Amino acid sequence: MPLFYDQHTSRLMDQNGWRAIDFTGHQLLESAPTERRKFIAVDYDQPGKKVREVTKLKIQLGLGCNYSCAYCLQAAQIHKAAASSTRDASEFLSNIDNWIGAPEGMEKVELWGGEPLLYWKKIEVLAPALKEKFPNARFSIITNGSLLTREIVDQLKAWDFSVSISHDGPGQHIRGDDPFEDPHKFAFIQYAFKQLHPRFSFNSVLTPASHDVSAIIDWFQDYFPGCNVAFEGVVHSYAADASSIFTIEQLEQFSDMLSRQLVDGSALRSPAMADKLRRAMTSLVNERSSDTLFQKCGMDTPEYLAVDLKGNVMTCQNVGANGNHKIGHVDDFESIALNTSRHWSKRAECQSCPVLQLCQGACMYQGGDNWTHSCNAEFYYNLAFLRVALYGLTGRWLTGFSGDIVRPTLKKDRHVQVR
Repeated sequence: MPLFYDQHTSRLMDQNGWRAIDFTGHQLLESAPTERRKFIAVDYDQPGKKVREVTKLKIQLGLGCNYSCAYCLQAAQIHKAAASSTRDASEFLSNIDNWIGAPEGMEKVELWGGEPLLYWKKIEVLAPALKEKFPNARFSIITNGSLLTREIVDQLKAWDFSVSISHDGPGQHIRGDDPFEDPHKFAFIQYAFKQLHPRFSFNSVLTPASHDVSAIIDWFQDYFPGCNVAFEGVVHSYAADASSIFTIEQLEQFSDMLSRQLVDGSALRSPAMADKLRRAMTSLVNERSSDTLFQKCGMDTPEYLAVDLKGNVMTCQNVGANGNHKIGHVDDFESIALNTSRHWSKRAECQSCPVLQLCQGACMYQGGDNWTHSCNAEFYYNLAFLRVALYGLTGRWLTGFSGDIVRPTLKKDRHVQVR
């Protein structure tokens, strides 16, 4: 007998429309359901706003990088980034009280590149002052690891930063040079792991060249037993580069392999994978409404802000302000308008997609063929988590979908068939 899944209520139903599974007493059932606010349906002609009570601040130091990763989403934006100096960092700090409304409410501050360690002089100006300004915030930085030194590691530790190294393990060759193969650079990565653990991780992107999650975890743990291997998710296509585009056959095989690894536990050695599966199951158990789904990146959230040192506000930290992704300036805060992006509720493909609760609309500013490629990759990636969440909750295996819904290149439906 098929189960029917409504991705907008995250409810499993029988063929008569009745609730098929009673989750009363389940360990993931919230005794007092968390009150979540409704999404804001931003679109090109319905801009989103930002508020001064910022809770997540993403500071773009510049988009310069000493690597040239084949699939880099920032590559096309590098020439659009505003140039800045250490003087700009000082002026940024002197002006911040004029546009941040509630410093005590800041939850997260992230320093971004390009390669952020290229801007170490700016970081030395910014970090201690921001730590004092936002005492309740967590601080983080993501680096390719090639520019680490003992002094930098010690300073990041003193500032209590979380540090992640972007590295694709066995698939690193499409990023460029591998710092693991340089004894000098590798020694500093070893030092960072020792000094910063557990606030240290390796972050991998799943690409056509490297998407065996269990093998990637093995690769890192051969070097660093017990290390945290995180995953930034499946690669998106921003420049139609071959390294970022899976074939449908590759995606089907990838989804099947990841499903098996989630079931046998080999993928769950990554806390990020375990957390994503738990969230998939929690959505089903608590019948989470899609009305509360903001975009996956969260940058449609009014309290999330991406800004450069000139005070330009951008769609996100991965784009430049000297292009169409500048959405305002902190000196005219009320005029900031997120008019570069489209919420999933404005896309027919998302409205009827069975993995909506997990994908949350992929990249909100993508369009055209690039969005199609990214959408397909996200579908198969998230299908593995939906499949295994259903298996964990019902003991039955998802075998397919039926019906007719809109997708860019696929014909799938939300009616879930299990046996």
